[in-house]
Amino acid sequence: MKVFISIFGNLCWVLSIFWAYQKIIYQKVSFKKMCYVAIFYFGIGLVEEVLHTGEIPYYLSDLTGIDIFFFLELEIFVWCWIIAYTLFDKNLKRSIFLIACICSVCQQTFFILNEMLWFLSNGNVQIYYLLNLPMIALLFFTIYLIVEKLNIARIYREFEYKNFSFIQILGMTIIVLFIYDLLSYCLQMIPVKSKEQFLIPLFLMFIMILTMIYYIQMVSLKDKKKYSDMLLKQQNLYIQDLEKIQQNMRTFKHDYKNMMSSIYLQSKEGNMQEIESTISKLMDEFDEDIDKKMNLTNQLANIQINEMKSLLYSKITEINHQHISLHMEVLYPVQTIKMNIMDACRVLGILLDNAIDEVKDHEGDMNLVLSNQEDAFHMIVENSLFHDVDIEKIYQEGYSTKGTQRGMGLISLQKIIDKYSNVTIATQIVDNRFIQEITIV
Repeated sequence: MKVFISIFGNLCWVLSIFWAYQKIIYQKVSFKKMCYVAIFYFGIGLVEEVLHTGEIPYYLSDLTGIDIFFFLELEIFVWCWIIAYTLFDKNLKRSIFLIACICSVCQQTFFILNEMLWFLSNGNVQIYYLLNLPMIALLFFTIYLIVEKLNIARIYREFEYKNFSFIQILGMTIIVLFIYDLLSYCLQMIPVKSKEQFLIPLFLMFIMILTMIYYIQMVSLKDKKKYSDMLLKQQNLYIQDLEKIQQNMRTFKHDYKNMMSSIYLQSKEGNMQEIESTISKLMDEFDEDIDKKMNLTNQLANIQINEMKSLLYSKITEINHQHISLHMEVLYPVQTIKMNIMDACRVLGILLDNAIDEVKDHEGDMNLVLSNQEDAFHMIVENSLFHDVDIEKIYQEGYSTKGTQRGMGLISLQKIIDKYSNVTIATQIVDNRFIQEITIV
């Protein structure tokens, strides 16, 4: 029974690590992958039992004179990273650093709860093991509070935007592991069965949580300012559009009066052909100048994500200034998408910028379709093509159809998409039109 509780407790601890990992990188928690984690866990245990690989940390400790705890923690980190890289995330930089952080926090939480149980059981082994099952539930609840309520995903996304190099990430990973191992080693020096054995790590975790709350507040204030600026910009663009529509209506009203006078004179002369020509011209001008703007405004009303709406207002204004023909459709209201919204806006912005850059000096046109369906969200950007494009090379560093740092080099776009296992991109050229589709499932 004791062995079963011990194995079950360790398995739950491992599962909590990968639940947190998926939540932080905005992946949907996969039951299938969590089952694979359990298989990995038992497989690793079997390998250690058969090949005696569990003795390696002890051998290294004897060889180097470094405390065994360091090598045991390093072994856990390596196995967890292998599982994360194999099952969840092929982003090397992110998986290394994030696993180091999550393992450290989860192990520290596990250690605090475990020491608390040992203290409460007063050294009674039977009571200690009976309390293990409630402790496992408390472990999951604590990790849930840390990840969800402290919005760790948002904190990590802010960190990721800094775009550190692999060497920097590796250095920070080593620092995280070193600090955790040093802390764990110091806590081992505390006398067993004393209150300090769990009060000190509990206090340290409390300080860590306070630090994260403070940082979240700073990030939140930054987001609020960015959001306010975005709303102000969006409102200004909206007002400008309304003013243009109003001005067009005034112009149309003036032209309408002149045309009505012309039609009246033509009717008196009985010139039906001229009357038909004048009415046709009147309808065409209305469709082109006013109806088009009204249609775009109606389409934008379906986008209920303010960041994306603000981006589209800005891009549509730029497209109008460039005198580029744009057809836009938003199929079904867009309220949420399964991707960080700032990354989604960066992706859409890159696609639109490349399309604008391709057609602005030619008589080309652009199509934009945003389709929000039950199973997936699609962004489709299509534009006329005036240069030869090698689809095999467009995601390579430095590739361009129009010179250095210009044109359709999409390496930055690919880097963003590589962060997400639920986001794909499809590129094709059909009838001299360049089409790119982003799918978020």
